[in-house]
Amino acid sequence: MGTKIKKVTGKTRSLMMAVLLFGAFVALLAETFLNNALPTIMQAFEVNQSSAQWLTTSYLLVVGLMIPMSAWIFDSFNLRRNFLTMIAIFFIGTLICVFAPNFPVLLCGRIIEAIAAGGLMPFIQNVILMMFPPEKRGMAMGITGLVIGFGPAIGPTFSGLLLKYSSWQMLFVILSAISGIVGICAIFTVKNITTPKQSTTDVISFLESIFGFGLILYALSEIGNTGKITWTLGILFVLGLIVIYLFCHRQLKMDEPLLDIRVFKNWRFDLCTILSMISNIAMVGIELVLPLYLQTTRGETPLASGLVMMPGALIMIVCNPVSGILYDKMGIKKLSLFGFLMLLLGSLPMLVFNTQTSLFVIGLCYALRMVGISFTMMTTFTASINFIGPKLTAHANAVSSTVRQVGGSFGTAIAMLVVVLASAVKSSASKGLALETGFHWGFILMIIFAVIGFVSSFFLPTAKEENK
Repeated sequence: MGTKIKKVTGKTRSLMMAVLLFGAFVALLAETFLNNALPTIMQAFEVNQSSAQWLTTSYLLVVGLMIPMSAWIFDSFNLRRNFLTMIAIFFIGTLICVFAPNFPVLLCGRIIEAIAAGGLMPFIQNVILMMFPPEKRGMAMGITGLVIGFGPAIGPTFSGLLLKYSSWQMLFVILSAISGIVGICAIFTVKNITTPKQSTTDVISFLESIFGFGLILYALSEIGNTGKITWTLGILFVLGLIVIYLFCHRQLKMDEPLLDIRVFKNWRFDLCTILSMISNIAMVGIELVLPLYLQTTRGETPLASGLVMMPGALIMIVCNPVSGILYDKMGIKKLSLFGFLMLLLGSLPMLVFNTQTSLFVIGLCYALRMVGISFTMMTTFTASINFIGPKLTAHANAVSSTVRQVGGSFGTAIAMLVVVLASAVKSSASKGLALETGFHWGFILMIIFAVIGFVSSFFLPTAKEENK
């Protein structure tokens, strides 16, 4: 990895892990915390829906831009100062949002939050990967997966409850209070367990990363927001791909690349990374499609749709650590097959969802899908890192996290595109029937991803092959 790790006691390791994961939870909670507040913010600042959606879109965009640089940041700077700086930046961003006098200032605060959030998750994963040997990483990353899945999943429900009794500013008051507590705890618990190496930033690689991933993520985000593919977005997406090609070509020629893509030479890493990405698409895709389905075709309130998804979020608390423990004992193949099977079984009933389907059945299917995601997303990610040598762990983490983030943007974009196109085909029917048809095809897309994941899992190495 380029950094040397110092030995720590079990107590120090546990305290550090708790504080780091609490920080990650705050950053991930902020991803979806604001979704239910958008209509209120639109009224408060007199902006339209497309403008208000940038509070979420810009957050995800900046997070995606920061991830490719996470390996260089982790290797180059003091670990304790790194974490405290990111928490401080996030805290400042939330304070700006609390006192924002207008929409541009509020948007600026969200972008500042995202700068910290984009570095926090890969940073925390790197620290945890270093503190635990490969044979014990499953449980540790299982707990990490709980945070990754539970934070965004609980966001809409939590914010829905708060908005019922308070203003939208209270959302940011809570985020700033929690991040402040994390920062104070980190001062006393987070230790410098690594020795950073002296390295310089390649400016060209930095700019290529920003523009390449930025164009791709912007195009995908806009497709997801509008449900349309325009010539402008198509051109921006292609330009992004060209810049990323140039970025990759440059990294292969450098002795100390910003992001070492040589990890892709390992086919086991590639397969596990793809499966982790599919799991993320399955999670974020349904977290977007299902609330819209409930609110537009059935007339449910944001709070009601959040409560339908609550059991699935809660079940991750149990399943993620369990999946990590089982991965350490059974290997990735059996867990991935089981997880994608659960994902498929939870998705198939969605084919017959209609306005008469009970909320209990919908919530049960969503919960079953979350069981599947709990057994696949972080276990396949952990397996991918274990297939890479320790010197490239930080880069493998950054690469895998970047692929997962871009995959999530792709998932939401393609899901909304399918919903809109399928609804347009039924434009001659009533608006309700057209929307129901659109969401029906959105559910079919989720089933297709589950099938691809299940079939691909058969090609994973067995537990014996992993240990060779």
